[in-house]
Amino acid sequence: MSAFVAAPNLHLLEPNVALMPLLQDIFRNCERRNIRYDRPLVHFVTNLLSLDPRFELFMETVSVERRNHDDFVEACCALLAEDRAPGLITIKMQVYFLGNFFDKDEIIEKHARNLQAKTFALTKEIIDHDVITKDEQDEIFNKVILDIVMNMGLGNPECKDVIAETMRALNSVMSRSDKAKFVTLDRKDRLMALKDIREIVAGIRIFNKHSGNTANGMADLPKILDQSHESTKSILQITLCEIMDKVNLLTSALNAAIAYDLRNRAIITLLPENITPEDFETIKDLLIMYRQHEVYTRKLIDELATIKTNIDGCKQEYEAKLLRIHEAVQFRTAIPTDRVFPKFSELTRVWLQFQNFIFLLSEMNQINNMLMNLTERCVSFDDLAYRLLGESQIQTDVDRLNKMKNKRLALPDSPNHCEVVPYEENMPIQLLKFCLWHVAEGRGLLMPGSVEMGVCRVHKENYLFNIPEPVEFFDEDPHKYFYKIVETARRKIHLISLLNLYSKVRAAYNAPRIEGFQLKITTTCEQEVQTDLHPIPSCMDREYRWNVWDYRREAIRLANLRNKRTTSVQTLESCRAIPKATQIYTRKVQSTQTRISRGTETEQRSRSTGTAGMKVLEPSTPSPLKVYALTLAQANHSAFGRNGERSN
Repeated sequence: MSAFVAAPNLHLLEPNVALMPLLQDIFRNCERRNIRYDRPLVHFVTNLLSLDPRFELFMETVSVERRNHDDFVEACCALLAEDRAPGLITIKMQVYFLGNFFDKDEIIEKHARNLQAKTFALTKEIIDHDVITKDEQDEIFNKVILDIVMNMGLGNPECKDVIAETMRALNSVMSRSDKAKFVTLDRKDRLMALKDIREIVAGIRIFNKHSGNTANGMADLPKILDQSHESTKSILQITLCEIMDKVNLLTSALNAAIAYDLRNRAIITLLPENITPEDFETIKDLLIMYRQHEVYTRKLIDELATIKTNIDGCKQEYEAKLLRIHEAVQFRTAIPTDRVFPKFSELTRVWLQFQNFIFLLSEMNQINNMLMNLTERCVSFDDLAYRLLGESQIQTDVDRLNKMKNKRLALPDSPNHCEVVPYEENMPIQLLKFCLWHVAEGRGLLMPGSVEMGVCRVHKENYLFNIPEPVEFFDEDPHKYFYKIVETARRKIHLISLLNLYSKVRAAYNAPRIEGFQLKITTTCEQEVQTDLHPIPSCMDREYRWNVWDYRREAIRLANLRNKRTTSVQTLESCRAIPKATQIYTRKVQSTQTRISRGTETEQRSRSTGTAGMKVLEPSTPSPLKVYALTLAQANHSAFGRNGERSN
């Protein structure tokens, strides 16, 4: 499915960071006006409207002009307010299809996640519950049976016959000792064993159903797939027929209201008295809406054909695996586990593929129903189309192109920019095979181009025409018509996704006028590049280790080293530690002052005591206490030597 969705269009559903302030204004205005909106829809509209240079809103930065902001917000809100207008309906279809027409693998993964979420609690009880008694073991395997039935789609888990038959299939696979061993496994091994048990038991039940044994409650998926495919195919074909009836009416009505002025190289609009130019533009928008619906419906039909091919391949594989299992167990009384059990698992995998196809068909039906509901919301303009048609007949695209079957595109002898080439199968055609001249001169008028007349190639891109004469006008100045198409897409933003014009409109942002318009063409060429054998000097890292286990051992060694204590020695590893230092304050000299100085020594005793080598410090003020201090110089002349012995 993803091949049909243009990758550059997917980011249009995401908000543009540069436009976030304007987005908040749009949301507030929509809420104030009671306009219903979805955020992806608003993001899509703002990203496309910002491509119009008249708002001066760049993709990277936003203009500082407040009036431009107000005009942009008003334009977005006005477009979102037209809930039943064909232009907005077309944009809603594009947003829905881009957001839901995704890859088939993603649909299958989404279904698997939903099923896993529903059975998560049951599976968790099976793999986490500790089993001790026999009753607890029986309770666990009752839950295993429910898990198998729900995950494999083997029937209604509330049906007693379904549970009983699944129990018999489980008992044929696991003995009492196997069950006892299962409940002793750890959580991871028990989950892996549970997955294997699911596939084997489901395969046995599928084989029993095919062999004619009792298989109550099991659906016949191959038959259901065939019925679902035929039903989906019929619905899509009926939808396409209804769309084409509308397309033929609107195209014929528009074709009846125009005339070609080849002398002035223009398309003239001839409207009846009861039709206004606004009505004519509405009919053009209505045709764009149905053409977009036609494109999406044809994509669904093509994808349905691919799914049908895959279903047929799975059915053949399903029958082959059933035949192999039947041959393996036909003449045996006991099933050999080493040979037959893997075949049962393979049969279950094909059965699960059938279930995936059913969900794919269901998703396609849901997309088709949503697109139909969107188109039905649009206001009916059938009476307006019939008035515009007048006395002309309704023609199909084939009838209209058959009139130009014998004509061919012709260029002058010396063409300026273009060349005419014959059409080949699977040739990429721009503008969805619509006539370039009608889209440019008709301001969004969609008329199918003719491949019988030839293909006009310019700048490695292919275009079609509805009539042969305009190809000469286009050859003289292709950029003139490209500019008109880009200007039309800026006014009718629902044309950008339909005709895949996003890259062209964005590239032409800086050319708001035709004088400066120049379409950027991507050019490619083939060339070879030869490089030197070793252009960069070799640098050998001596500590490089290619084996990851070396790093793990080093990590373990360093982790163990953190738990070790190093004392009194410096080791090779501890030298890597960060050096640490501590800053302290130096000791401060402090003193205290008292009111009264007192002492216990008397003057007479101090005189009687030897005072050799002592110095008496007289205080500056009279004091009864004499302070003695031993200086270093006087200590050297003491009566005692350095070793404490008395000197002579």
